[in-house]
Amino acid sequence: MVREYTWAVFDIDDTLYPASCGLWFEVRDRIHQYMVEVVGVPEDKAASQREAYFRKYGTSLAGLQHDYKDFDTDGYVEYVHDVPYSSYIGTNTELIMEMEAIPLQKAVFTNSDRNHAANVLSALGVDKYFSVIVDVYASKFIPKPAKGSFDALFESVKADPSECIFLDDQERNLEMAKSLGMTTILVRHEGEGDTTADHCVANVLEGCSVVRKLCV
Repeated sequence: MVREYTWAVFDIDDTLYPASCGLWFEVRDRIHQYMVEVVGVPEDKAASQREAYFRKYGTSLAGLQHDYKDFDTDGYVEYVHDVPYSSYIGTNTELIMEMEAIPLQKAVFTNSDRNHAANVLSALGVDKYFSVIVDVYASKFIPKPAKGSFDALFESVKADPSECIFLDDQERNLEMAKSLGMTTILVRHEGEGDTTADHCVANVLEGCSVVRKLCV
């Protein structure tokens, strides 16, 4: 049975652009700074606490919200994404061509916030191709890979999981997506390896090519 797809859904960080460009590392450093300078986490414990949050909750934000009463979510989001996007990523003409060629509606699905997603899309030159951004606010601060986050996605795009192709760099996010019925593409920049995803590619351009082939 041939699937009828209506949506191509993209993660942002380390999917639409590679983390190796440096942008995500600056954001990560600012998360570290916020935890130390604003929250008061000891300098020598901040890195391990951030990693523990990611493993347990999916994001540092979710862990901080859990552990600190009346946590200033808006202040945190603004602080950690106060970075010079254009210093790290620029117009990607090949990605623009791929977006033109994909015959599906396109959405961003991110554990970050809308402004960060919009800034990345704008820097890459592909913002006009994305009609929906499902961010951590839209998911009511339930991050991927939790099912509640995916529920927010399907509600936002008004589509069944089987109608969606999902590209992400995190195996655990794709495992949940696949269990719900989405077609999954792992964007793995660091090389080959085992995966439960339906497809595995080295970068988003290869991922877009797979999307186009699935639509034939």
